[in-house]
Amino acid sequence: MELKDVLLAPVFLAILYLWAYLRQAKQTNPLTKRYYFMALHLRMFGALALGLIYQFYYQGGDTYNFFHDSQIIWSVLLDKPDIGIQILTDTPDTLNPATQAYTNYMYFYPDRSTMIIVKASTLLGVISYHTYLANSFCLAFFSFSGLWAMYKAFVDIYPMLYKRYAFACFMMPSAFFWGSGLMKDTLIIGALGWVFHSFYFGVIKRKNLTKNILILIASLWLMQAVKIYIAMCFLPSAAVWIFLQYRSSMKMALARALMLPLVLLIALPIGLYSVSKLTEGTRFSFEEIGATTKTNTEWNAVSGNASYSLGEYDGTITSVVTKFPAAIFVSLFQPFIWQARNVVMLLAALQASFIIFLTIQTFLKSGFKFFSIIINHPFLAFCLCFTLVLAFGTGVGSGNYGSLDRYRIPFIPFYISMMYTIQYYVKKPKKLPRFA
Repeated sequence: MELKDVLLAPVFLAILYLWAYLRQAKQTNPLTKRYYFMALHLRMFGALALGLIYQFYYQGGDTYNFFHDSQIIWSVLLDKPDIGIQILTDTPDTLNPATQAYTNYMYFYPDRSTMIIVKASTLLGVISYHTYLANSFCLAFFSFSGLWAMYKAFVDIYPMLYKRYAFACFMMPSAFFWGSGLMKDTLIIGALGWVFHSFYFGVIKRKNLTKNILILIASLWLMQAVKIYIAMCFLPSAAVWIFLQYRSSMKMALARALMLPLVLLIALPIGLYSVSKLTEGTRFSFEEIGATTKTNTEWNAVSGNASYSLGEYDGTITSVVTKFPAAIFVSLFQPFIWQARNVVMLLAALQASFIIFLTIQTFLKSGFKFFSIIINHPFLAFCLCFTLVLAFGTGVGSGNYGSLDRYRIPFIPFYISMMYTIQYYVKKPKKLPRFA
């Protein structure tokens, strides 16, 4: 960060807050209004904190490497616009002699997904004079918009839980820290929020169908471009919601009973084929996922004392699948307090401790009703499926608590919201009027 960051950042903050203020009346209701600017404050604080910690504590790292690469493209755009545009439009595997003299100095140019955040930072430079903080605040605002869209959908489903959902969506430390600055996770959180919002209102409620489907497609594209495995986790979970939603509307018990095996018979082959085509040629393909996980685990085992192990891998899918219970446990409930090695890890440990407490509390209150409540409510089934699939993937793929804390932030709001909703059904409090 430089002097121009200090000078321009307040200007962009003022513009973004003015935009949020002008949209507040449309985006809130009497219940949710109090959380609107609180959520925005946390996002902007997270963007600033991330930049400061990476500069003064880590003394560099991903966020500044992203900015470094975008600065190269930005400089080329100013000097040689035609070559700069080629860098922006070329795919990373393109061999272009005209751009190679510049891309050779970029950290992430071969990585197709990482170049999305680099290019986003470059394009934001058009309005921010390419300053780190201004770019970070703009990305944080996108993250805020997606999370608020997700929160609106949650509150539309269960208005009486608006306070608990606000806590789940906005106040988890890892979410507003890792998901607010110049990071890929910021784009993912924003995109995921809009995907969920447009799926719920467009597909489930069938409101503003054309608009919501277009938003859904655009947000899914961004999600798969940055982190394809999150799209892979969302789609089958959404299919479970759709299935349970329409299954419950069937009047004949026999039809409801026969629908599940029929849908599985049709959907599983189609789903496996779709995922295989979606991931074809990537390190998340069926052919590569076992080897990718084995490589990541071996690397993390020697990369620092924040690493963890789920056991031995032999590079096959089978060896990955056998780690399902351990991966879920690590993703949801670790690191423990005594495993913290620095301040950032301590925040992750405190968050994990809260999730352990909430999980135990929910199981004690619900008892044997826990799974029956989930099966009978499609939203909860979606939350459980999305959490388990993504927690499994992040648990086996991370290998260290630093990466784990970043990779798991997409499912944290869904898991915590699911627990609060189950507790609501156990208590059965008086319902509040529906505003959203």
